[in-house]
Amino acid sequence: MTLDFSRCRSVPLADGTMSPVKEHAKIGVQALADNRYFFLMDEMGAMKSAQAIIAAQFLFTQNIIDKVLVIAPASVRSVWFDSELGELAKHLWDGLPAVVTEFHSRTRQWHWMQQPGRQLEWMISNYEFIRSKNRLIQLLPFCNVRTLLVLDESSAIKSHKAEQTKACLQLRRACGRIVLLNGTPIPNSPMDLFSQANMMDAGILGCKSYFHFRSRYAILGGWQQKQIVGYQNLEDLQNRLKPFALRRLKKDCLDLPEALPPVTLTVTLTEATWKVYKEMRDDMVAWLSDTTVVVASQAAVKSMRLRQITSGFLGGIEQEENDDLHEQVSEAVQLAQSMGIEIAPERLKALDTTAVTQEVGREKLDFLFKWHADRLEENPNLKLLVWCCFIPELARFLREYQAVYPTHSLGSCAGKSLLGLGKKVEREAALRLLHPQTAPAGPTTVGGTYGTGSLGHNFTACHTVVDLSHDYSPWKKAQGDARVDRPGQVHAVSYFDIVAVGPQGQKTIDAIVVKARRLKEDLATWTCEAWVRALTEE
Repeated sequence: MTLDFSRCRSVPLADGTMSPVKEHAKIGVQALADNRYFFLMDEMGAMKSAQAIIAAQFLFTQNIIDKVLVIAPASVRSVWFDSELGELAKHLWDGLPAVVTEFHSRTRQWHWMQQPGRQLEWMISNYEFIRSKNRLIQLLPFCNVRTLLVLDESSAIKSHKAEQTKACLQLRRACGRIVLLNGTPIPNSPMDLFSQANMMDAGILGCKSYFHFRSRYAILGGWQQKQIVGYQNLEDLQNRLKPFALRRLKKDCLDLPEALPPVTLTVTLTEATWKVYKEMRDDMVAWLSDTTVVVASQAAVKSMRLRQITSGFLGGIEQEENDDLHEQVSEAVQLAQSMGIEIAPERLKALDTTAVTQEVGREKLDFLFKWHADRLEENPNLKLLVWCCFIPELARFLREYQAVYPTHSLGSCAGKSLLGLGKKVEREAALRLLHPQTAPAGPTTVGGTYGTGSLGHNFTACHTVVDLSHDYSPWKKAQGDARVDRPGQVHAVSYFDIVAVGPQGQKTIDAIVVKARRLKEDLATWTCEAWVRALTEE
């Protein structure tokens, strides 16, 4: 198919015009148009959504498709649907009629270039919503051989057992074409690729089941040879995917301002907070040293307690604060039981996430307010993005910021409502606060949580980012950074990591997580021995 890109709408510029389509995007669009199934793995911010939208319009004009079904995480659904700032609003062509429908509890719809005759139909929904069989049944009639299925952030279907994966597979079987979009297709291990590749076409891998796939590419060891201890034949896996996948980095295909190296800002804990931290740390070291079964996810979950303390809290962790937390705990327990080992009640209690949260300190928060006041003196129009790990931490920051700066624009982008407006309203408002087309004049701050809060948005009106606390997942960190380091950014981006130390400069969990993140290490894969070594270094 020969493609004419002259009518395409690409990246919005400061003067309101659109830049020409980038060369790497043309290559991607051509690949999507030429293949019935394709996996676009470009780095976050490298225009994956734009390429899918442009390709769909070419397929429509060539009379190959009539409909596009987009399934995304719940927090990204509005990024596609928003009729003013969403991806479709940016990249639909002038003169090509389209209708965009949001398939959710309250159906919404808007029209693009409405006119009589044939129009491209878009349906936008999310993975969480289509788990229900009743909703899936309502959606299936939209799918046929002339429907393109787009799975955004496709690592959401990495588990072959998950209900949303099974739902997407039913949709896939009914659709003639499919595109997977994911800047982090392997968030945990190469095993994450099985369901994603099979969703395109089972013939790509040639594996009858996940266990067939695992036996080919994983090395099993440990108790009864049931644990994955390494990987093999990865070159074969790459070669099988290569004809149906593209991966490009922003630095190789986009002319963006420099992203400056992260700056570490050190905060000293009080003696009282340090005492709480040290007791919890010593307890964790003893717990790990005495663990009968070395399960990495248990150690990662336990480490969250220490990160809470450096942020000033002790107690429960809500599910929104770590999307994988409860799944990791369950997997750890199931693995131990499959090996004939019962986890002692006190160890299960150590992994419990339902205790009441207590405030034990505010050193980081006080430091952030002082640092922020200094930055406002330098730039009265400061646009600031603050990432947090924990809902109570973010809620306290937003509450006190509102009290200190009642006239500043303030937004929240998290897994729950923190400003009393409703989660969805707050996410859409946050987009407008830091989007270059709608950002207000004057100082503006948006606070968010990693994962749920850091998907999809364009926050390029901001070029100053603070990590008040630190998630151990490299892909969540990359997602957060990509909100500002992406097309539309016109300034060098500055990143600041706030790291707590003890009263005598002793290293805390913050330094461990930040160091591992900068080295691109996934702490979820650390053994208990590795955690003990890191925690006992001061």
